[in-house]
Amino acid sequence: MLVALAIISCATTPRGPVVVLPNGYYLQPDQEGQSAIVKRSGGVVVSAPIAAYAVSGYIVAGALGKAPVAARLYSDLAFTGGANTRYFILDTTSGKLESGLEKGDWSKRLKALGVPSDFQIYPPLPWQQS
Repeated sequence: MLVALAIISCATTPRGPVVVLPNGYYLQPDQEGQSAIVKRSGGVVVSAPIAAYAVSGYIVAGALGKAPVAARLYSDLAFTGGANTRYFILDTTSGKLESGLEKGDWSKRLKALGVPSDFQIYPPLPWQQS
């Protein structure tokens, strides 16, 4: 039984740096150092690169694409996307992902989910790889 627990533990433990998100999700770097969201049980949920993200309760929401370099150095600057920026919403309780949303649709969905109106997303800090 102890061996089985050790094997399960190894299979579900993230390797390297991560940001823990609700309900078994992680933000972690891909091989190029770009942020992606993965599920603890395995598998990429939101592919890299993620330009910005934030968490409100069980909702993880953000923007797809590369983060501006200056914004990654100063994480207190909220992300402002352009006309072509696409957004995502991950409900971590159900696992439902809505991706490729335009800003207006994204904002409406966040409101419908009860996310506060002052919700802002921020670029992830650069990963420190060892």
